[in-house]
Amino acid sequence: MQLKIYHTNDIHSHLENWPKIERFLQEKKATDDKALFFDIGDFIDRVHPLTEATAGQANTSLLNHVPYDAVTIIGNNEGTTLSKEQLQHLYDDYTGDVLCANIQNTMSPFKDFVIYERDNEKIAVIALTVIFSQFYDLLDWETEEPITALERVLASLPEDVSTIILLSHLGLPMDEKIAERYPEITLILGSHTHHLLEEGKFVNGVLLAACGRYGEYVGEVTLNFNSETIVYKEAIAHKVDNLVATTKDHLQTQLFFETGKQLLSQVVATRPHELTHSWYEESELSAFVNQSICEAVEADTFLVNAGIYLTDLPRGDITRFDIHQCLPHPLNPFVLSLTGNQLIFLARKIMEQADSLRDYPLRGYGFRGEVFGQILFPRITFDKKGYVLWDNTPIIRDKIYKVATTDTFIFAPLFPVIKELDVSLKSEQFIRNIVEENLLNEKR
Repeated sequence: MQLKIYHTNDIHSHLENWPKIERFLQEKKATDDKALFFDIGDFIDRVHPLTEATAGQANTSLLNHVPYDAVTIIGNNEGTTLSKEQLQHLYDDYTGDVLCANIQNTMSPFKDFVIYERDNEKIAVIALTVIFSQFYDLLDWETEEPITALERVLASLPEDVSTIILLSHLGLPMDEKIAERYPEITLILGSHTHHLLEEGKFVNGVLLAACGRYGEYVGEVTLNFNSETIVYKEAIAHKVDNLVATTKDHLQTQLFFETGKQLLSQVVATRPHELTHSWYEESELSAFVNQSICEAVEADTFLVNAGIYLTDLPRGDITRFDIHQCLPHPLNPFVLSLTGNQLIFLARKIMEQADSLRDYPLRGYGFRGEVFGQILFPRITFDKKGYVLWDNTPIIRDKIYKVATTDTFIFAPLFPVIKELDVSLKSEQFIRNIVEENLLNEKR
């Protein structure tokens, strides 16, 4: 028997590639009723207005168009950018299996594994995801370390399973470690680190496959069986740019965007003048956001990169779509609790990197902009001798200062000093949601 497996990962709502992906997979489904179809997480990203407006429901409805056999329910974008209630209902209308062995909630018992039968072969499919405890603890999810969960599930599989497939939203380094340690796994379909394995990769006899990011590739794996033994494994990644396009593709992707825009057309506030932005200095917009965030999370200042502000907020009516286009990033407010001594050290380390980061084209860690931009640290200044000041006065070394910041400063490897500090996630809301609430309060 020959088994074909098609897979996608980390599409991140890049729906401009979806029409060709959907057509390609539908054609494969129509010609091979044995084939299996999987998505390995981060299918959604709230940077797209349609995803934002529907809390990802519009995205998951697309999975039924193929349809996919199973999905890893929680890539980190699903798990850390949706509320608990939104995530619990994300796949209500999805027709396939929803898998995740190491994150659970009493309201949403996702399957640890599922078994598919093809010509008397039993194929077990397991899903694991990376753990972001700061988010999942806040959302009251029960988490388990991936390796612990994997061993538990492997021990529970029926003895007559001939093939084990792991849908891994753990990243390539972890996939390689798992392959070294668990050669009984047949195939690992990977994601999270956006790695591309155009011809797959063998580690300890385990085949690894992955399709990069943003729907730029679609994966195809071939498994050939001789009785109950797999005698051949192959993985390839099809470049979506090389797939056949139609004149309707652009119209479809434009419709995705326009539908989202229309769903976000509610007027939030009406202002007498615009709030202008800049990537390289303080602006009217950054001052407004700084005030909004500090009030919302009871912080003294807001440490952020000016590159998060992508547009001005216009004069006159401001809609939810306007706010989304200005701040499309899935960024939450964190708060650092610092002594004066720690604040001095942090300010020096942060500002040492400011010039080198201004034009840096950062990708990921919640950031969805073009360049990092100027580091904004309101209330922090330096005197002529280089001493750090707070409101132009000496910092009190044993006083506690509250500094709000975003995921980018917490998780990106740019600021290792922050990982040594007392950090807490203060709200499930994104920065843009807090700004929207502040605008609504002004309207009242």
